[in-house]
Amino acid sequence: MNIKFIEYLHSVYPELSIDISYIRGYSDEEISSMERLYDIRITGQFYEFLRCMGRCSGGLFGDDPLVFYQGQETIRGDILFQIGAREELTSIQCHDLLKQKPFFISVESYTQYLFLLTDSDNPDLIFNYNENDECVENTNWDLNSYLQHVINVYTRHYPVAPPFDRHGELILI
Repeated sequence: MNIKFIEYLHSVYPELSIDISYIRGYSDEEISSMERLYDIRITGQFYEFLRCMGRCSGGLFGDDPLVFYQGQETIRGDILFQIGAREELTSIQCHDLLKQKPFFISVESYTQYLFLLTDSDNPDLIFNYNENDECVENTNWDLNSYLQHVINVYTRHYPVAPPFDRHGELILI
């Protein structure tokens, strides 16, 4: 468990009650399986996030907007979501982005799809596909900054704090 990473994320909303005993990530073997299953590369901040709290954040995040903690017991929905989101990039002729192995991590306001280009020169950088305008923009956030943003904007304004055991699964079939 990466305590410095947890403290970094928690620092944006320190009054939030979290329970680190619930925080769970993925093993190196599971992360390798994810790379094959989703056809992505997992490095840098994405790797650290998945290792530390990819399964359960101990109350830092709820089920919105991140795709990691949506409480699904199998990955079928996650795989279909990733395929559908990649097809959106194809439909707007962003074939160059597909070669960089996008992985969609978040959906905001039903039309904003945030993703990493996992096989790029900067795999920590967050991009936004705007479904309304059918365009892709660099957000200038890295993954860790975006995670802090989610805590500050979403977690802070939930009517009820996320449960400590809110979890999701990206690997179990």
